[in-house]
Amino acid sequence: MAIKIIIISICLILSYTKKPGIWLNTLNTFFHESFHALTALILGNKVKEIEFDTTTEGSCKSMSKSKLRTFFCSLSGYIGCGFFSLLLIHSIKHNLSHLIIITITIFSILILILYIKKTYPLVWTICFISINLAIILLPTPETIKKLILFIYSTIILIENTKACFTILYLSIFKPKKSGDCKLLSKITHIPAFVWGLIFNTINFYVIYKFLLNLQNDLVY
Repeated sequence: MAIKIIIISICLILSYTKKPGIWLNTLNTFFHESFHALTALILGNKVKEIEFDTTTEGSCKSMSKSKLRTFFCSLSGYIGCGFFSLLLIHSIKHNLSHLIIITITIFSILILILYIKKTYPLVWTICFISINLAIILLPTPETIKKLILFIYSTIILIENTKACFTILYLSIFKPKKSGDCKLLSKITHIPAFVWGLIFNTINFYVIYKFLLNLQNDLVY
């Protein structure tokens, strides 16, 4: 329990620093935009490119054939990252760390090849893939694999929480700049701040489940 608290504390501190924080925080941006792309592909939309930069802001450029498909694509970023964080915790609990790391690596390679073109996203994704490949190919103890996934899960949850708060603020005070909330509002005619509240409500549920899991010995 003490080790988990230390990891969470370090991730929280680093999330507000510049250089190391940006590289860590990009993990959430990468998966946020990738979940947009994955949802678009599943629904039959065409994905052009995934972009993100050193501000940890990103975008997924895709062509949608209907409002319903756009609706589900818009939902998938914040919600996808929240539940992905819980999936990583689940994989630790059920000793699936090696399989999940392999899956993450293959997924990242496909995203890199198909949709990433700009310099910073290319460099970041190659580094991320390299780290995971090293974990897979080297004789890495299972404990270390679990620890890595716990770190991934923590970083994603922290950044997704910050992003949900930001999008809620924007949806209330600057709805035209509220990204997915603005798009969802345009499709459904439901005010943008309602979607901001929905994203945060779901994320609070994820936080609750995450903290509940801290009561168990998931890493060691």
